[in-house]
Amino acid sequence: MARRPIALACSLVGLFGSAPSRAHDWYPLDCCSNIDCRALVEIKGETVTEVPEGWRLWDGRIIGRDRARPSPDGRFHLCETLSKSILCFFVPPGSS
Repeated sequence: MARRPIALACSLVGLFGSAPSRAHDWYPLDCCSNIDCRALVEIKGETVTEVPEGWRLWDGRIIGRDRARPSPDGRFHLCETLSKSILCFFVPPGSS
């Protein structure tokens, strides 16, 4: 019975004491705190097309040029909520 509190304490330390692994530590906190951001993968159909207004995503959403930020790794990245509201969008260098 005395082991139960020790096991619980160890579990809590493991749960709260470990940092989540992050694929890209450069995402700004105002975008998503490294939770809702990801690199777009063309082979999964996540294509981006440049249009006069900005960029069109594979699902038809348009992201205006005023919302784009430079991508430090040369790839497109999207930060969005579960309801598909766009928080931030990163474009590679050379994209208008």
